[in-house]
Amino acid sequence: MKGISPLLASVLLIAVTVAIATLVMGWVSTVTRTTQTTVSNRTAAAVDCASASIVIDDVYIATGAATGTVIVRNAGQTDDLYLVSASLYNSTGNSVNPTLTLPVTDFDKGEIQVFTYTSTGISSCAAFSKAIVATNCAGVSATFDRTPKCT
Repeated sequence: MKGISPLLASVLLIAVTVAIATLVMGWVSTVTRTTQTTVSNRTAAAVDCASASIVIDDVYIATGAATGTVIVRNAGQTDDLYLVSASLYNSTGNSVNPTLTLPVTDFDKGEIQVFTYTSTGISSCAAFSKAIVATNCAGVSATFDRTPKCT
């Protein structure tokens, strides 16, 4: 039996090694670029959320009409804040969603947003439990569980 010459074997071995190295370098480059972009986006979001804060200034309950109003203020230092949920709860634990479509994507610092609730099922101020508003930033939300203003 005859084999291939040592010179040809060496050339083939080097060619296969270079081809595999080229493929691995391309893959590593793609993974590194993708990871860098993902980390950069998450870092920017984390920095924005670090200075985010909202406050529920007041809650009004119109007992005769069974409607409610929640006034929310962006008390933080970020303009990239979204309001993703806003619920009004009665004393039995039932929640009512606002008539405004969520999410509210343009909620700049210092801005005030008014949520109106119809058919709340809250017939008196004593039947009010709490109002909760949440943002797109994890852990940035506001709860109002004090006595609302009744009209």
